[in-house]
Amino acid sequence: MAAKGHALLSASSSHIWLVCTPSARLAEFIEDQDSTASAEGTVAHALSEEKLIKALEARKHGRP
Repeated sequence: MAAKGHALLSASSSHIWLVCTPSARLAEFIEDQDSTASAEGTVAHALSEEKLIKALEARKHGRP
């Protein structure tokens, strides 16, 4: 699975960009730093995506 870029208006940083709207664009110039939380989030998203794709494929073929 290819790595995907971080969302411009991500939920995890909404506490910042809801108060300071320009901060979202300014943050594009700052390199992302890896953390345990970001690694866990990436794994959780990948697992959720995989499960959703499998469930949709099963439903498409008439399986519960």
